[in-house]
Amino acid sequence: MFKRIKKSFFSSFYINYTTRVAIDPTVRDSFDAKEYKPRKHPGTARIKIASIPPDIQKAIKIIFQDTGAKSLYQESVNLRNYLRSRHLPPEQKDIDKKAADIHEKISKNFVHLQDTLNHEEFEKENKKMQVTMFNVLKKNVYRWANIDYDKSTCLQYLMSRSAAEYAILLRVLDEIHRMNPDYKPRSFFDFGSGVGTGTWAVNNFWKSHIYEYFCVDTSSHMHDLARLILCNGKENVAMPLKCYFQRQFLPASTDLSYSIVLSAFTLFELPNMKSRLETVQNLWNKTEDYLIIVEQGTNAGFTIVNETREFVLNQKHSRNRGYAYSPCPNDNVCPRYLEQQTPCNFLMKYETLPFPSKIEINADLFSYVILKKGSRPEDDPQWPRVVRAPIVRSGHTVCRLCTAQGELKEVIFSKSKYDQITYRCARSCNWGDLLPVK
Repeated sequence: MFKRIKKSFFSSFYINYTTRVAIDPTVRDSFDAKEYKPRKHPGTARIKIASIPPDIQKAIKIIFQDTGAKSLYQESVNLRNYLRSRHLPPEQKDIDKKAADIHEKISKNFVHLQDTLNHEEFEKENKKMQVTMFNVLKKNVYRWANIDYDKSTCLQYLMSRSAAEYAILLRVLDEIHRMNPDYKPRSFFDFGSGVGTGTWAVNNFWKSHIYEYFCVDTSSHMHDLARLILCNGKENVAMPLKCYFQRQFLPASTDLSYSIVLSAFTLFELPNMKSRLETVQNLWNKTEDYLIIVEQGTNAGFTIVNETREFVLNQKHSRNRGYAYSPCPNDNVCPRYLEQQTPCNFLMKYETLPFPSKIEINADLFSYVILKKGSRPEDDPQWPRVVRAPIVRSGHTVCRLCTAQGELKEVIFSKSKYDQITYRCARSCNWGDLLPVK
């Protein structure tokens, strides 16, 4: 009986005790003065649905027409589904453990035969056992592989993923722009730049301020496609962005640094945790202000985001010290990972490309973290983050929050127990918003 009660208690999604909150006093006067409305409070995301800029869409259309990419539509759907379903590459220690377990099970019968077989028969049975063990291991170990982004695969990626990725990056970058409106980055580093969605998104906010773009991608075809899109889909057109550089590998120099460093949907392509963390260290060393990591909103994608977050936040050297700028209101161990083993993810809606079919409104799950160099400011409000879609009912709203104390809490906002401003702010908030309460 005790075991059942214990399991039920610890598997609950959120801490279930009464929590009283109130609008942050620092913004209360702004609400009273009608500077903010509850529906558009300072923690709400401003970008609800995103679409690729018209000039980029026009360039993509020209490229699709010139390359006959319509025939790749079904392959692009298959690629998108494959990317969403991928697991992390297995670590060697996990493979070795599985191999040892399989060997132990299979060899039990073999041991009894050793005394009854001659040398030739023994060798034959031993080879048979090794083949059996290898076949069983293949079925029990995830077969991870790099994706070879040739010209055809790049076009498929552009068709199936560019709209979603651009919308997600727009939403993530808006966190910086909204919370730090005076920020003017001077340089942008995009690791795994792909078709250029990072450049499109960063230009939406800071095109007039960024003087250097440095894009790294192992696929030369991706570089060619990204450059062609920026040149309006036409060959022999001058690059409109000055100081736009493309490289296949991370630069060896440790002296160069960039205002914003981005790795979006890229760390998945590295073969193990060691190579991922070495890359993250390299990227963090190149970061002046913000390091942004974005991955699919799956368990595997969140695992990569969380290991990056823990790795950076545990660095002790003062020059490399940083804090979680977003989405986390704290620098503690992620409570979603610690208590639930479920992904901390968010939903972003976007308009699909108008070709080869008509425009549709789709949504994509993503996990991300923005890490900022330095120490968390003392005046950081650390408002709780809404980490699941609020449950809106007649007379009350249930919000699931990640708090500054590193806890997951479920707060019920009812008309009878909360003032009108607090109640209406909670009622109008969405998944991913900050709630301006203490």
